[in-house]
Amino acid sequence: MQSDPRPKRIALALCIGAFCIAMGLREEVNIWVGTSAAATASIVLLIAVHAIDRRKIAWPSLRNLAVGTGVGIVMSLGTWWLYPLSISLFPPIGEEVAALYALLRQPPGPIEAFPLLLLVVSAEELVWRGLAVDVFSETVGSTRAVVVSALLYVLPQVAFRSPLLMIVALLCGIVWGMLRVGSKGLAAPFAAHIVWDLLVFVIHPVA
Repeated sequence: MQSDPRPKRIALALCIGAFCIAMGLREEVNIWVGTSAAATASIVLLIAVHAIDRRKIAWPSLRNLAVGTGVGIVMSLGTWWLYPLSISLFPPIGEEVAALYALLRQPPGPIEAFPLLLLVVSAEELVWRGLAVDVFSETVGSTRAVVVSALLYVLPQVAFRSPLLMIVALLCGIVWGMLRVGSKGLAAPFAAHIVWDLLVFVIHPVA
């Protein structure tokens, strides 16, 4: 007998809603406080509805970690290469990126907030590459589930009203979703996600 899928679907909607609210209140609430609160609430909710598959977060293999790290580095190289080209073609992109970095530099700043970054990335992977891919794979198959989860990953970014950020979120969501399906776990997409965040937002910002 299959379990009722509704609690997980409701949990998915609530988790996405929490991140949308955090992004929507970014000017009133410190971005690190807002996203950390959304991440914590999401993890608690996922645990409450038994939506975390322990097999997908079991001790990761070195291969999956290496693949994820490699993908994160390649994504970072692509970001550094494409950003100047994007600026030359669409100058307003510079203002959008500058606004994003200004948010990330809110106290305590991206370096001191590294534990919070780990928390947020973990929650995002559990919600979008974990629960979302699982929920939609049951009805549309894993490939389409990756696309749907990536589209849902864009929703919190809508609050920024930045076409560039929405496109980046969509592309990242697809890449990390493919890693999730290909590796059958969350270690590879988590590694790619955290490496890209660290390289592009902390170690060598594009702006």
